[in-house]
Amino acid sequence: MNDQELDEWGILALYSHGFDVQYKTLGRVGDSNIITDYEAYILGAVPLGRNVSDYAQKIIAAQKKDGKFADYIDGSGTDLINAHVWGILSLYVANQETYDKGKALKWLKENQNEDGGFSVYTGDANSDLDMTAMAIVAYNILGLDANSEEITKALAFIQENLDRKESCESVAWYILARKQLGLEIDASLYNKLLAYQLQDGSFKHLKNLSRGNYIATWHGLLALSDYEAPVSIFTRLHNLNKFKDLKRNDYAFKEIMELVNRKVVSGYPDGTFKPDAPVKRSEFAKFLVYGMKLQHLITGETGAFTDLKGHWSNRIVNVAVQKKLMQGIGSGKFAPEEKITGAQVATILVRAKGLESQAKSITGTNWYDGYVAVARQNGLLYQNFDPTKYATRAQCAVVIAKLMK
Repeated sequence: MNDQELDEWGILALYSHGFDVQYKTLGRVGDSNIITDYEAYILGAVPLGRNVSDYAQKIIAAQKKDGKFADYIDGSGTDLINAHVWGILSLYVANQETYDKGKALKWLKENQNEDGGFSVYTGDANSDLDMTAMAIVAYNILGLDANSEEITKALAFIQENLDRKESCESVAWYILARKQLGLEIDASLYNKLLAYQLQDGSFKHLKNLSRGNYIATWHGLLALSDYEAPVSIFTRLHNLNKFKDLKRNDYAFKEIMELVNRKVVSGYPDGTFKPDAPVKRSEFAKFLVYGMKLQHLITGETGAFTDLKGHWSNRIVNVAVQKKLMQGIGSGKFAPEEKITGAQVATILVRAKGLESQAKSITGTNWYDGYVAVARQNGLLYQNFDPTKYATRAQCAVVIAKLMK
């Protein structure tokens, strides 16, 4: 990618692999009337942390009465399917989705070909692999899942034609679509993508070519990152601006995003995360069980604690207790609604790391001194740790992220 000046797609691809793109340059669209220029800009600007609300509103204003995002930002043009698809993707990434989703979905369904695929132009029966995969991502953003008739047909079209019309970009987009749907990505598909990568790290458009190119390379990088990531690059970008009370330079932002992307924690219906709110013992049990990937063990209830009868966390707490990560407070109670203290968090972290014997060998004034000492020695504590104060959601996100490494 060093041979060409980075555009929106190059920035997006580098960001997807964890590169610091904060200081990369990206020019504004200017006086262009082509809507895909605005849509592409959003894909590169969101990773840079730029405010894209003005461009998003222009795209929303260009939605036609039949639901299609117009070919041009002034609202004219009905020929390009990619203008519609990328309108949906870019607004999802920008987290600004106040357009008519019902009509957008209806228009997309009406322009799906009989073979299940999508063409580049409206009214064209010749389906395109890349456009079909892009449309699958758009379908999912609009609420359809992998079991819907429309997506099932689109996936079948790609599977039936991929080997016959294959390119680096088509394989990459198939991986991106499957990741967006939450479907397994078979190792053979991953290896198929790697067949396009050259020794210098670049990707070539076709297998019989000897040189890589920029477009194939950013496609390849995006697909490689999605193969390893918990959720798609589009969802990761969507989540960046998901919470109105959380900014990128806030404490624990990176860790919170990691946990959100891995579906360990979530926000509230009002669009907040409440990073400074104290965490209840039941909530921490959920953070712990999901963070340690133990959710598959959530089955039967525990009857060991009288205050967990009928409580939403019963089965989750049962896992934490069975794994000897958490304990009750005595008298047959777990205290699920009590706020968790720093001392309790440190104790649980030490148990999770298998270091409890070390903690018990240390004597101190307080019952928790040994646990806190061992947790500190192993870098398990959060910023401004105080054993007597309640742990916040941001602080708990930091320590759960530590356990996940």
